[in-house]
Formats: sequence, C-alpha cells, structure tokens
Amino acid sequence: MKNQFQPLLLVVAIAASNLTACAHTGKPQTDSELRGMGMVVESRLAPGAQPKNAVLALTDAGNGLFTEGCLLTSSGKSVSSIGGGTNMSFPRWVRVTWREGSNIRYEHGVFSGGTIVGDYKVEVLSRIPDEVFRYANSAPGRGIRLSFRIKDDGVLLAWDVQENLPGASGFLYAMHGGDFPCETSPYQSHPNCTNGPLKEAPWYSTTWER
Repeated sequence: MKNQFQPLLLVVAIAASNLTACAHTGKPQTDSELRGMGMVVESRLAPGAQPKNAVLALTDAGNGLFTEGCLLTSSGKSVSSIGGGTNMSFPRWVRVTWREGSNIRYEHGVFSGGTIVGDYKVEVLSRIPDEVFRYANSAPGRGIRLSFRIKDDGVLLAWDVQENLPGASGFLYAMHGGDFPCETSPYQSHPNCTNGPLKEAPWYSTTWER
C-alpha cells in the first residue's frame, strides 16, 4: 500500500536540551498556563499488542500529539519534543483512535475511511501529581515526558521529568508514575529513571550537580 500520509506539522521537534517549563511552579490550570510547557511525547505498542493502523492521538485542544500513518508494529516508536515557546498546550486529555479496512486517508491532521476499531480517551493533566510539575519547573532544561503504550483494548499512560545533566550519559528521568514502571536502557550501567527526585536515587552522581 502506498504511503499517502504526511507527518503531523503540529508537533515541533527540537533539541531536548532546549526544553523549558512554564513560569509558574505548580500544576497549570488555566488555558494560558497550559501553553508553553516543554514536554516530550513517546508512543509505542504495549508488549503483546497486535499491530495498529492509522493511529491518531488528538488532545482536548485539537492538537495532534502523535500519529502513525503506516502500520504501527512492536518495533515502531514515536518520540517528539515540544518546546516551551510554542502555543501548543499541555493536554488535559488525549483521544487515541486506530482503524482497519481499506481507503484510509490522512488529510488536514485527521484520518478518514476504514472503520474505527479502537477509540479511547486518556485523562492526562488530572492524573499527574502537582509535585511533578514543581520538579519540572525547578531547574532549566527539564520537561515532562508523556509515555503512551497502546494495547489491544486500551491505552496506558505514564509520566516523568526528562533532563540531560552535565556528565551524564543520555537522558535521565525522575518522578516517574502512571500505568507502567520505569523502563531502563540495556545500554546503561545503571537505571535511567527513578520514582522520586534524581538526587534521591542511589545511583545519582555528584558530578551531575548544576
């Protein structure tokens, strides 16, 4: 099947080191506070899930958070970084759909044709504790990461704060929470995520002090 889908233009890819959080310290509440928060969005299939076609995630504000025009398989993964200076707002909730059938088209940021066989609304803002936002806002270069795992019968969500520290290898993640645990990298000598602040992790190095 010819790939007739184009990547979403609403997601702005930037260097993760340029992520910035918004000026307030607690959880954003108003529409204006929800704009301009640096975040990273990651999506993939959950372990054991069947491939999905025409996957689309739209936020409550109508923004495209992630999309897979071709078949999403277990080896596929989408990661996008959204800068703090954009007008794209942090999602209150996300609607994730996927389709089956023929004549599926992608135009103007949405899919049409085929039959929607998966349709799930995922609450986001209300689930993330206030202390996660406070931690993200307490130092430059931090951004909240939203991780979605697509199952056959639903969508899982987890969150943490991504940061890139001096002297550290790759990204590190703190304040993890949600529907699945931290996923460590097999290429690192220690875990790259923790459920609390980085400094409380037993593998934290003082060489990473800012």
